[in-house]
Amino acid sequence: MTERSKSAQTGRPRKGSLVWRASGWAGRFWELTDGEWIRVIRPLGTDNKAVARRKLARLVAEANSGSASPDAEATKAIETVDSYAKGWLASRAGRGLPSSSNEKRYYERVWKPAIGHLALDVVRAAHAQAVLDDVAAGRILTAPKKGKNAKTAPRRYSRASMIQMRATLLRMFESAWREELLPENRIKRTSVPELEEQEKPRAVLEDSEIAVLLAHPEADPEIKLLVLLARTIGGLRTGDLNTLDWGAFGPEFATCTFVRRKTRKKKPAPVTHEIPALVRPFIAAWWNAHGRPTAGPVFPVRRGARAGEQKKQPKQSYAEKLRRELLRAGITRPELHTETATTRPTHFHATRAAYATALARAGTNVQTSILLTGHADPKVHQRYLDQLSVRVMPEGAVPALDTRSAALLARAVPKLPANENGRSRNRPQSCSFSEREKGFEPSTSTLARWHSTAELLPRKGV
Repeated sequence: MTERSKSAQTGRPRKGSLVWRASGWAGRFWELTDGEWIRVIRPLGTDNKAVARRKLARLVAEANSGSASPDAEATKAIETVDSYAKGWLASRAGRGLPSSSNEKRYYERVWKPAIGHLALDVVRAAHAQAVLDDVAAGRILTAPKKGKNAKTAPRRYSRASMIQMRATLLRMFESAWREELLPENRIKRTSVPELEEQEKPRAVLEDSEIAVLLAHPEADPEIKLLVLLARTIGGLRTGDLNTLDWGAFGPEFATCTFVRRKTRKKKPAPVTHEIPALVRPFIAAWWNAHGRPTAGPVFPVRRGARAGEQKKQPKQSYAEKLRRELLRAGITRPELHTETATTRPTHFHATRAAYATALARAGTNVQTSILLTGHADPKVHQRYLDQLSVRVMPEGAVPALDTRSAALLARAVPKLPANENGRSRNRPQSCSFSEREKGFEPSTSTLARWHSTAELLPRKGV
């Protein structure tokens, strides 16, 4: 037995390779035949290397699982949506794209059950549009949260989620079109249905409430520092804070250098923010409590087998913990904890909105604000402003008025006697467009009735 065949029996992962033949690409891999591992070469029926690579991956996976591998004719069949999506999603995740986790979630939840079994070239715009219409009608709902503390039932997708949902399929079919697997990207013909939904912003913590939270002795110190850093240093997101390292801080905690995780750039450049002097003692206290480390996560896992390690990004949320600690600190403002007619309950990301709002109230221009918050688009930055708190007219925009003139408004306005219809004479009469369309126009102010424009036209035979 050769050294290669011996290694194939050791259980190490077996990988195939591509070889070029006159008829196109072929796959060379190890296959279990009659209880013995042998190396085989099978034609893949394509001259497209990207397609051949995915077909080889399926053959290797089937060989490793012990199932019978397909014959050469089966490998020539065009890919299904699901088989292509697996390779496409893996390549997106391998490049570290921030949207890859959402793309996988939308595909597994929405697109795979509906069109995953279809051949890639069979899918039409009507198939995808029907799925989007089902989502808009509420026939496809979000997945319920798992876990012992999960209380959220399946709910309808928002229109913003539907836009991302369509973008996932659009990008995938665009990639297949560029690989010349499809004559065109038919998903471009689809559109996201209009939805009547009320956009409710999250309730935002006030600075006085943050001060109460920090001063409460029984509140969780981790939540305290997380809120404080997000409110004062660049509006740090949850992912930014979870990856924050002790080496990011400058001497005496005067500066903080970090990389924003949510960005389109593959290798974004680190940014440095100055830490306000009032915030530095809180960071120093947290640093002393952890034994004055020189490296390692600032907010590590605190219990369990992974204690001390970095937290897992997609699965970490502080929304429920934040609301729990607010109640513990005696901060019971209703809109922070329950949904109202105009707002949704607060969550940790609302602290970023508080930071953006504070910049606006301080008079910071938009160019500086988007640099401090890390936003790439001013329109996105605008959504993070607490509209109710920033809509205050600056003192310089108010005209100079004499407050004594307000007394003039107290004079009674003389009322005219009512007319024959019971209406007050000082109430102006209105003219609707429907009356104009019918040929009626209001008479002059000296007339008390309506005249038809037909009366002004010359009669026939006159």
